[in-house]
Amino acid sequence: MNENNNQNEMNTQAETPRVTARITWMNSEADASTDARRAMATITIADCFRVRGLAIFEGKNGLFVSMPVRSKEVNGEKRYVDVAHPVTHDMWKAIQDSVLDAYAQSLAISQQYKAERQHVKADSSEAQINDTPISGDETMDSLPFSVDESAPDEEDVPILGLMM
Repeated sequence: MNENNNQNEMNTQAETPRVTARITWMNSEADASTDARRAMATITIADCFRVRGLAIFEGKNGLFVSMPVRSKEVNGEKRYVDVAHPVTHDMWKAIQDSVLDAYAQSLAISQQYKAERQHVKADSSEAQINDTPISGDETMDSLPFSVDESAPDEEDVPILGLMM
């Protein structure tokens, strides 16, 4: 019994591993009423474990991060359960901070990119310029998020539920 207590004590004293986040998709809709999901992210924990399918939602109290979920039917009712989730508050905070920081950076760069493109539109007599980077665009490689030009296959899109 004493050995088990020592093991639990060691687990609670462990240092929270480093979490890095990358935004993989951003919602181009400005209106939150059409889709509360603002972005999707992938995290890497301690440079050795990756989790895909985290979502950033716009809630009543601001942005929040939802871990990947899957749907399951219980007594004829659809429920959503986490596929993976942190066990400690410190780890949850590290994940949330990392994902929201990556989102803020990606959003700032996206807005800067759109402003620069608008400036080019105003100064140019060229045909309509798209606000979204396209393949071959010189800025594509410098963006901190992936730009997927094709629609995802339905089975590749994670099923997301609302966090209560």
